[in-house]
Order: sequence, then structure tokens, then C-alpha cells
Amino acid sequence: MILHTVYDLSALGVWLEEQGSRPDLVQAIRRAADVSSAHRDLDEALLALRLLRRLTSGSDETPLDDADLTTIVGSLMTTAIILYARATDTPPIDRRPWFGISKLPQSLRDVHREVMRLRNKEVAHFGKGEPVDGAPLLAEAMVLRPFDKDHPIGHLSSRAHNRAALAKRAEKLVERVLEIATRSVSDRHTEVFTALTQLAQNHDPIMTHLRGLPLTEPRLLAAEAHSQEGVTSSNSARNFSRVAVVEIHDDPSSDDEAELTS
Repeated sequence: MILHTVYDLSALGVWLEEQGSRPDLVQAIRRAADVSSAHRDLDEALLALRLLRRLTSGSDETPLDDADLTTIVGSLMTTAIILYARATDTPPIDRRPWFGISKLPQSLRDVHREVMRLRNKEVAHFGKGEPVDGAPLLAEAMVLRPFDKDHPIGHLSSRAHNRAALAKRAEKLVERVLEIATRSVSDRHTEVFTALTQLAQNHDPIMTHLRGLPLTEPRLLAAEAHSQEGVTSSNSARNFSRVAVVEIHDDPSSDDEAELTS
């Protein structure tokens, strides 16, 4: 299979910013990158919740013992909460916010707040938190064992890594927010595409510079190879509806005008 060349729009944005040129395109690329990154977090959060559901269903036959299963289930729930919070509510460091709770129906707003309480009180920072579905996720106590001369003082801990009803609520929440993110990604990608199309039609020198910015990061090239082969199972940006790809010809004599591919 011959892979088509792809060009690094993120690098173009950095170059344009350094040149003090086209701040509208710089911002459009940033918006697209930020919401696309958040979308990926949500995609992985949903995968974690669905795997958790399969592992804890009565029909799933797994060779894992109870201790291993408990660790994996706890890790999946923690991962889902962290990724969801990072995509929607946690103040970002290198990407701007895109989501507001007002985009959710009232019933899912309550679930969002519940997930964020878990993130703040039990996942990111230690705390007993509030009961979930009638029981605490964490119970601890120091105990005295008068009968045990070797270990009279002990510490007991019970950690419920998963609540079935909570996991179902969280899965529905992430599904809905992922739908919102998908639409936002499509809009932001279309915004970048529209700007590049205009530049190509005007034979703008920026498009010539972009030809000198082929993607070179090996891991991203591997991801692009999977995308072009059509084997990626995630909701990758390449597969979103309404998103077109700008084809840039390597031949300097060719017309710069963008061609659309679906």
C-alpha cells in the first residue's frame, strides 16, 4: 500500500504565530487540535467503561482471579473518570476549554457532577467522599486485636472500585458528551479546511510553505498509516462526517487549488 503524504498543520500554526501572520488560521488550528484531543480522551474513557462492563458481567468468562479482576476494574473506573474530567472539567494546561455543562440535559448534569465529585474527592485527592448508590466507596478503620499478641494494632480497608449502577450512568454520560465532541470536532476541522481552501484558491505562499512541513513524527506516521488502511476502530477524526481533507500536490507546477476527498 502506498501511503499519501500528510502535512503538519500544527507545525504550520507554530510557524505562522512566530511570523505574526494569519492569527485567524492559528486560532482555528488550535481550536481544532484542542477539541480533537479532548475527543480522544472521551473515546478512551468510553472504551474503558465498556471493557469494565464486559469484565463484570455474569456472562464474561475470564481467567483472572478475584484480586486481579478487582485491580483491573478499579483501574478502568479510575481511568474513565480521569479522562472524562480532563476532557470536560479539569482546567487544562495546554488546551483550551470547549465543554460546558449547559450542553447536557438535566439528568446527565447530575451524573456529571457526581463523576466530578468522585474525581475530586476520591480519585485525584484522597478522601472518604459521599456514599454512592447507598454505600461508601471507601471504608477504613484502625482496630485493636486483644487476642493477637504479634499484631494487636491493625488497619482495615474496604474499597469498592466499581458500582454497577454508577458505571452505567457514567457510560451514558460519556456517550452523550462524545457525541457533542464529535460534532464540535467536525465543525472545527471544517473551519480549518475552509481557511486552507481559500489560501489554495488565492495561491497564497503559506501553502508553498506547508509543502515543506510533511509529518515526520514516527508514532504519528504509524497512526496515519493505520488510518489510511482503514483499520482503526476508534472514532478517529478522519472518519467524521462533514470533514474533508485538503490534498496538497507535491509537484510545484501543479495547481494549488485544494481538492476535496471524503
